[in-house]
Amino acid sequence: MTTQPLPDELALALVDGLLNRPIGKLVPVEKLVAVLRQVGLLHLQSGHAEQLGLKVWQRFHGLVAGQGTLRSLLPPPVIDLLVTLAARSYVLPRPLLVAVLSRPPLRRMSRELMIGTLLDYSRKVRTQVGEVSQTRGGMLGRLATEAVKKSTSALGSIAPGMTAAVSDELERQFRTRSSEFADSAVDDLAQRLAAILTDPTRHAERRELARSLLDFALDLPLQTLREELTKLDPLAISALVRKSLHTWLQRPESEAELLHLTQHLLHGLPELSLTDVLGEAVQPLHLLLRELLVAQLASLLPSRQPTTEYPEGSPSC
Repeated sequence: MTTQPLPDELALALVDGLLNRPIGKLVPVEKLVAVLRQVGLLHLQSGHAEQLGLKVWQRFHGLVAGQGTLRSLLPPPVIDLLVTLAARSYVLPRPLLVAVLSRPPLRRMSRELMIGTLLDYSRKVRTQVGEVSQTRGGMLGRLATEAVKKSTSALGSIAPGMTAAVSDELERQFRTRSSEFADSAVDDLAQRLAAILTDPTRHAERRELARSLLDFALDLPLQTLREELTKLDPLAISALVRKSLHTWLQRPESEAELLHLTQHLLHGLPELSLTDVLGEAVQPLHLLLRELLVAQLASLLPSRQPTTEYPEGSPSC
């Protein structure tokens, strides 16, 4: 008499085989990559993928639908982790930071801001100098000014034009000089800013800056977060990403590229089992998988029935 194995026995054998066999033997990388490419080609441009993206966005939008702040949504341990990360002392190397700050778009913006500041300052100085000159001229200066303004002579008629011409010429020359100065000063500004941001004696200031930026983000009202995320149009971004991935996977070379990337990232991992990777932490996973398989097998397998085992060579009936 023999009996069929119990669901628990089958589940135990399957789970042990799953967790103790090398990952590369369970799922060969080459087959996995080929299947993933086919899945991507079929899914990314499907209506199902579009609907899934819409549902994800709707659920996230509902998550931030309250009236609190971003801080109120995050568990305290997550906030503690962010604070710890913000306090880390890593900074970009100075040459790399200078290279970033010297990129053409940043140079153009820095130059524009510098020229605008210099011109605004020059106008303010000229205004203040003019006011001081009027004041220092005393009674005679004020009388002379009034006389020129009220005069019907040629001098009285050309004085406003001369003043405007001189002022325009001064501004033109200052604008030219400001432009020349800004061209050379932009590089100096990048060097100075990089020196400040990488100065090892200013670690406390950088940490204070990082913490301030983090607090600003965490205390951002959820309403503001919703509005800004909506402006980004996440659904359009999702569609663009899916289209780009689909275009890549359509290329004949994509499977080889994906295989090379996977092998590089998973170097040495296929030779290990999940038990090797997880160590003692595999026990809860083992228990869960076993419980799930027992439940499924119990519903699929027939009830245990004894069977008669006949001796070899004897008739079965």
